[in-house]
Amino acid sequence: MPPSPVTPHDVAAVLRLLESRDLPAAARLAAASASSSPLPLAAVLLHRPLPPRLGYGLHARAARAGLLADRYLANALLAFYVRLPDHLPHALRAFDDLPRRDVVAHSSVLAAFLRAGLPRRALLQLRTMAAGGYGADDDVAPSAHALSASAKACAVLRDLRAGACVHGTTVVRGYGDDGVVLSALVDMYGHSSAPGDARRAFEEMRAPDGICYTSLISAFVRNDWFNEALRWFRAMLATDGVWPDGCTFGSMMTALGNLKRARQGREAHAQVVTRGLCGNVIVESSTLDMYAKCGMMVDAHKVFDRMKVRNAVSWCALLGGYCQSGKHEMVLSLFRQMYVEDNDWYSFGTLVRSCAGLSAVKLGKEIHCRFIRMRGCGDVIVESALVDLYAKCGVVEYAYRVFKRSSVRNMITWNAMICGCAQNGHGERAISLFNEMVREGVKPDYISFIGVLFACSHTGMVEEGRNYFNSMSKDYGIPPGIEHYNCTADLLSRVELLEEAEDLVNKSPFRDDSSLWAAILGACATHTNPDVAVRVAKKMMELEPQYHLSYVLLENVYRTIGRWEDAVEVRRLMKSRKVNKEAGTSWIDVNRSKLYMCNAKEAASQPVASEDIRKCSPYD
Repeated sequence: MPPSPVTPHDVAAVLRLLESRDLPAAARLAAASASSSPLPLAAVLLHRPLPPRLGYGLHARAARAGLLADRYLANALLAFYVRLPDHLPHALRAFDDLPRRDVVAHSSVLAAFLRAGLPRRALLQLRTMAAGGYGADDDVAPSAHALSASAKACAVLRDLRAGACVHGTTVVRGYGDDGVVLSALVDMYGHSSAPGDARRAFEEMRAPDGICYTSLISAFVRNDWFNEALRWFRAMLATDGVWPDGCTFGSMMTALGNLKRARQGREAHAQVVTRGLCGNVIVESSTLDMYAKCGMMVDAHKVFDRMKVRNAVSWCALLGGYCQSGKHEMVLSLFRQMYVEDNDWYSFGTLVRSCAGLSAVKLGKEIHCRFIRMRGCGDVIVESALVDLYAKCGVVEYAYRVFKRSSVRNMITWNAMICGCAQNGHGERAISLFNEMVREGVKPDYISFIGVLFACSHTGMVEEGRNYFNSMSKDYGIPPGIEHYNCTADLLSRVELLEEAEDLVNKSPFRDDSSLWAAILGACATHTNPDVAVRVAKKMMELEPQYHLSYVLLENVYRTIGRWEDAVEVRRLMKSRKVNKEAGTSWIDVNRSKLYMCNAKEAASQPVASEDIRKCSPYD
């Protein structure tokens, strides 16, 4: 007896069951009518959400009924598998079984490739669509949905050339006014380091909405165009019917934090509160980070305490703020309260930097061991921080061991190792590392040259130091800063080239900075060149009238060359200006219980409380 045909009443009954969320009953009714019509099965497969096991059963029922050749059911199966994570092979099989592949099917597969982390395959699918599909039966032309997904694929790849091709296809296909596609293109240009192109794509829109403005502002922030982001945020607020959302304020807080605009940051925070966005973890984490970058840690901690939901970003922003402010003990205290995810290496890097700030090498070693146990080897952030920690604590061999085992070395890693060697008496190794870095194709930066010039200064390599100093601007386009002039002046002074050092400082743009003259002044005390010593001492007295060593050196030089009256005059000038020579002092720790401060005239002064010492110590 032939099966009875499905009536509109049966289809309506399935739809009513789906509307009432009675999925099992709807699936049973659809399966019962599968022998006569695929429509009820297609309706259930298109319902969201649909449990995977229920979808598998409907697929099997359709196969037994011989309905897989039906166009509507085949597209419904494709839509079902495309929605499921980790089911790309099933989706491709369903796509291959389609009797006729339309633009919806192609767009669904393209989006599936993108969700599966295969952006190149997604772009190949777009190329297939643009070429007319896989055969004469295909009826395809890239849709707005396909072009939007393709722009996202280019953003993931940071492929500016492919993104420009997608942009051209968008214009040719007549989607130049589609806000969704253009917003995706703006985001793509932002990820591809082309904020200017992002702005041009935005300006092509006739009536940009809030999403488009947010994409543009995010593109500017991502490429450090912070002032431009502020300008377009103001334009957004002045546009009728366009309102910023949580993502917009998140980007704005990042821009204000990097610009150190604390007052405007407070105003933006007030806007967040009045617009009811305080529960948004993205906005709150960005606000916390803004206050931290502005050095307002009290406000940052208040935001953190009020957060109902805290993620790794919010914890790391707070830790990073305290680390940047030099409150390393607070970093260690907060880290003990924090649940650290296995892949949250940024917080580990912050903790290691705080250990370096405290010179806590023992604690740093413990964190290093934990890092290894968590299989974190290969993370460049933590390994760079470890190199810096060991180098600053004087354990250069440990630093070098971490450096050599690093699979990825960035500029921070190289600089930490070079500067660490230079500052710990391993100048020749520092210079060797600098040359190795250049041979490997890594372009040295401002900090790299400070390290290598410091190394040359403390190893007496005059010619090499001159060459490195000159190559900064000549070969790398880096204008020498005050630190580079300081190292070079110190290098020349150490080998008694005092006149050359004086000439270098006089010709520098920092000639009125006392630190440069102080570098030469120290050498004048040990080398016999009275003319230079007198000129340098007088310059220091002019720049820093209260710096006592200038007077002492000048008086000693006058005494050495027999100019007694001038020496007496320097002593009188010192008294008239009330310049006192500071006596050297030392801290003495007795049985780790009391600290005594002593100088040359005193055997020992009164005991000083440990907490007072911590307040006064320059190493705090």
